[in-house]
Amino acid sequence: MNARWHNGPMRLLAPLRSGATYRGWVWLILGGALMMPFMIVGALGYNWRHPDAGFQGVIDPGVFAAVVPLVAAVSLLLPDREVERTAARRLLGAEFAPPADDATWNARWRTGCWFTLHAVVGGLLSGATLALVPFTVYLAANGARAVVGLDTSGVYGGWLTDWGLLTGPAFLVALAYLAAAVAAGMRALAPHLLGQGAADRLAASRAETARLAARNRIARELHDSVGHALSVVVVQSEAASRLIGTDPAFAATAMAAVGETARDALAELDAVIGALREDRDGARGPQKDLADLEALAAESGVRTELRVTGDRESLGRLTSREAYRIVQEALTNVLRHADEPRAAVDLDIDDAGVAVAVASSAARRPRPRPGGRGLIGMAERAAVLGGTAAADWDAGTWTVRVELPKGTA
Repeated sequence: MNARWHNGPMRLLAPLRSGATYRGWVWLILGGALMMPFMIVGALGYNWRHPDAGFQGVIDPGVFAAVVPLVAAVSLLLPDREVERTAARRLLGAEFAPPADDATWNARWRTGCWFTLHAVVGGLLSGATLALVPFTVYLAANGARAVVGLDTSGVYGGWLTDWGLLTGPAFLVALAYLAAAVAAGMRALAPHLLGQGAADRLAASRAETARLAARNRIARELHDSVGHALSVVVVQSEAASRLIGTDPAFAATAMAAVGETARDALAELDAVIGALREDRDGARGPQKDLADLEALAAESGVRTELRVTGDRESLGRLTSREAYRIVQEALTNVLRHADEPRAAVDLDIDDAGVAVAVASSAARRPRPRPGGRGLIGMAERAAVLGGTAAADWDAGTWTVRVELPKGTA
C-alpha cells in the first residue's frame, strides 16, 4: 500500500520531471515563431481598418482566426518538410519513416496540415507562455508582500494576489501540464502526417512481396542446382571408389564427371550468392535452359533416354529455364530414390506450351520423406508460370508430369 501510495504521486509529477515535456515546450514555442509573420500580416489589415489600434491587432483573437486559412494555403508551397520532420524527431521524440516521394500531392498536403497545426497550437501555447510566466512572477511577488503585511493592490487584486505564493506556481504547473499534453498529442499524430501514407505503405508492401518471392526463387535455385550437383558427386564418387581397382578407366571417367559437376555447381552457387548480396554489376552468367538438356542428361549420373518433340526455341525464356530446372530436380530424385539410376525424359512442345514427363522404375509406391522438397519445388515452379505438376505411380513406374504454358520469348 505504501509503495502504491508513493508511486501514484511520482507518476502524477512525471511530466514535470521529464525532459520530453520541456523539449516539447520548445517545439511549441517554435510554432509560435512560425505563426508570428502571419499575425503581423493580419495586424496590418486590422490596423488599416482601425488606425488607432496600435499593437492590438497582434494579439487580437479575431486576427489569429482570420490568418489560419492563410497559414494552411502557404504551407503547401513552403519547402519545409524535412525541417518539420527533423524538429518532430528531435524535440517531440516522434518516430516515423519518411514518405518515399516527398513531391507527391499526398505528402504535400499531409505535411501542410502538420505545419498548420504546428503554427496554430504553437501560437496559442506561446501566447499563453508569454502571458502567464510574467503573471506568475507578479502573483508570487504580491503573495510574498501579503505574507509580510504589505499593500498588495495593483493591476490585479483580491485572493489571486493574496495567495500568490500558491496561485502563481499553480498557473505555471498547469501550463507545463498543458504543454506536455499537447506535445504528446502531436507526437502521436506525427507518423500519420509526416510519415508514410497509405500509398507508400502499399508500395513498400509490394516491394517486400517481390523481394520475398525473389528470395524464394533463389532458394529453389540453390536446392535444384546445388542439390542435384551434390547428388551426382556422391553417386559418381562412390562408384569410382568401388571400381577403381577393377575398372580404372571407368573410375577415371567418373571422377572427371565429379570434377566437372562440382565446377558447374560452384559457378551456379556464385551466381546465386551474388543475387543474395544484391549484386547489380551484371557479372552473373546466363542461366541454363532447355538448350542445355543434353548436357544435363549426360552429367546427371542417371542413364537417361531423352526424347524431345517440337521446337525448344519457340518457348519463352522463363518457361525454358523453369522446365530445365524441373527436369533437373526430377533426375535428382531418380538418382536418390529410384530402384536404379535410369529414367525416360519426354518433352512435347507445341503452340500451347511444353509437357514434361520423367519416368523411372519403382517397385513400390514412394512414400513422402521428411524434409523432402523436390515435388513441392516443382509444383511451385509450375504454379508461378500458371502450369501444373503432378506425380503418380503405376505398375512399377513412377512418373512426374508437368505442363507449362509457352510464355514469351
